[in-house]
Amino acid sequence: MWWCRRGSAGLVLGLGLLGACGNPAPPGTSAPTSAEVSVTTVPTSASPVAKPHVLELEVTGSAVIATLTFTLDGQVSEEQQVKLPWRKTVEVPAGGGKHEWQLSLRHSGGTMAATGTVNGKLVTQTAGRGSPGSTNTANLSGTFRD
Repeated sequence: MWWCRRGSAGLVLGLGLLGACGNPAPPGTSAPTSAEVSVTTVPTSASPVAKPHVLELEVTGSAVIATLTFTLDGQVSEEQQVKLPWRKTVEVPAGGGKHEWQLSLRHSGGTMAATGTVNGKLVTQTAGRGSPGSTNTANLSGTFRD
């Protein structure tokens, strides 16, 4: 019979018509009545998962970077005697609200240029030049939110 097919629709129909398809209930039991059959609905598409934010920082040039300090949401990391070019990419999970970051560079001699992007869009940039033996500071900072 047409309702005895075992496809996805036939399986659901077959649950209510199990006895009619030639598959008797096991001995000592009876086939479920329509009131006893439960159907679970499975969504056809999953909810979209929020993508993480991508923060990218880049420093180029010929300056000598004595100290580079990066802070993201209060977490600080520091590097000494950094050779240029320097780049850092950080994935920040979505759903955290407001995020604050800062990049501080202590440099001397030569030139330097730094950029900060969030999700591929330029947020801020800075540049500087220093004579040999001088100590200079450059800062980049920004915020983004979900």
